[in-house]
Amino acid sequence: MQLMNLLVSSKIMATGLNNPDPPEIKINSPKNPLMKVILKILIVIFLMTLTSRSYSDNDPYTIELERIYIPGAPAIHSFSFAESNGKWMFVGGRTNGLHGFNANDAFPKQFSNKNIFVVDPISNQTYSKNIFADINFTAADPLRSTNMQYFQDGNKLYVIGGYGYDSTSNSLKTFPTLTVFDVAETIQAIINGTSISPYMRQISDIRLQVCGGEMAKLGDYFYLAGGHDFTGNYTRMVNSQVYTNKIQKFRIIDNGVTVSISDYSSVTDTVEFHRRDMNLVPALKPDGVTPYLILYGGVFRYNQDLPYLNPINVEQTGYTVDHSFEQKMSQYTCSFLSAFNFNTGSMHTTFLGGTSLYFYNDITQQLTYDSLVPFIDDITTLTKKSDGTSSEYLSSVKMPALLGTNARFILDPSISQTDNKIIKLNELSGRTFAGYIFGGIRALLPNNTPSFPSDYILKVYITPKTVNINHIGANVPDKFELSQNYPNPFNPVTNLRFGIPESGFTTLKIYDVLGNKVATLVNELLSPGNYQVQWDGSSFASGVYYYKLETNSFSETRKMFLLK
Repeated sequence: MQLMNLLVSSKIMATGLNNPDPPEIKINSPKNPLMKVILKILIVIFLMTLTSRSYSDNDPYTIELERIYIPGAPAIHSFSFAESNGKWMFVGGRTNGLHGFNANDAFPKQFSNKNIFVVDPISNQTYSKNIFADINFTAADPLRSTNMQYFQDGNKLYVIGGYGYDSTSNSLKTFPTLTVFDVAETIQAIINGTSISPYMRQISDIRLQVCGGEMAKLGDYFYLAGGHDFTGNYTRMVNSQVYTNKIQKFRIIDNGVTVSISDYSSVTDTVEFHRRDMNLVPALKPDGVTPYLILYGGVFRYNQDLPYLNPINVEQTGYTVDHSFEQKMSQYTCSFLSAFNFNTGSMHTTFLGGTSLYFYNDITQQLTYDSLVPFIDDITTLTKKSDGTSSEYLSSVKMPALLGTNARFILDPSISQTDNKIIKLNELSGRTFAGYIFGGIRALLPNNTPSFPSDYILKVYITPKTVNINHIGANVPDKFELSQNYPNPFNPVTNLRFGIPESGFTTLKIYDVLGNKVATLVNELLSPGNYQVQWDGSSFASGVYYYKLETNSFSETRKMFLLK
């Protein structure tokens, strides 16, 4: 009991993802030397528990990974991707690891992917065809390039640009091309061993001479964000590259015979759009109806080999930079999944590994800065709440290796999802298969390390974190009320009861002694009635906690004691 009182009375500054500084402790040191040592040990243990919890607190769902094997599946990264009837199609990319930086071997052509691969995860079969078998060099060269921009819309895969070997000039370049594939027909042609040429169209447009950007669609328009134009060999310090500094907006007109670009416009921002190799993720506004895009991360800042931390919201009406939030983890292109909770209006994006300006140190249990932007095995979720604020949560589950960079998350078509491929989180019940992680780069060490194309294929399961809210009795209370928890003190579970006389959006949140929110138990629209919810404090330290009920114009806070 004395230990609990001492720890509770100490001034402790909890660490979170938005504050990587170590916790600060101020206490009145005891005179007995042995007690000093014991106290220090106990405080370290307490802080390790507190810090570990604060990184994963309020993560909206848990992640589970399961490795599978598909015979013949390619080990590639930085490819373009499409799917049809459960079958996957991969075009372009690289078959070696992270590129070297010597002038003669940065992107050797023998490691460019010259095949279109089709993988069937249901039958565990793989098919492939060399792109030069059906089309000439001029048309085929762009399709073996790397870091192309691509987007699948219905049965059409649109592939733009890319950096790779040009047979005509015998040099490396960024291609100014747009290729359109009829996905289902191309997949079937590869399976049957017939020509793919009837199912693709291609045009050249200098405005599309881009690699390393990201492409998505809002309404009738495609958005090509960032990227750059390489000419010649690529080395770390000396290379010919020009950033677009743009978000380009246009329509693609394709009648199955000819292709054209129409209604083209662009917005230039030489500071915020000086980005490549980022993540452009689909998103929904809190109303659950309005789609938009969030551009997370990207490299490199002007005069600094460091990634960008402020997200950019891209809407049909324009763009805004979110200077109120800095993304600490996974700023480079990596696999990600998106989920939306229609009950709370919260948008979630989970980044599965990748490379990052920060990583979580398991020994110190602290977020650690590394300017070399190392490969990581961390999984993090960025949550944009309905009030516009953002939080970043670290999962307790890690990738099985240093994976994720330039990989692809393939959403399972049977999971409940929106038209722009966002998981409907509130419609999931328990552990749910969400999709696969395919390809990417696998590294041996975080920095200065050999790397390889990843041969990992991982199934991804998510389980929403839910709290059972029990409706107690049939009587409707005549006033708002928040009862004292019971038992109190408790270890580790306690019951919280409250009553509301009218319908309203209701929240019940738990706070520590410093006023930091540590859990959200209720966050939804409730009808009139009496309710009970349990809080499990098994992963929390002993001490004083507060629970606060807010609904309509009512707000009340009570104190409770967790005693272990």
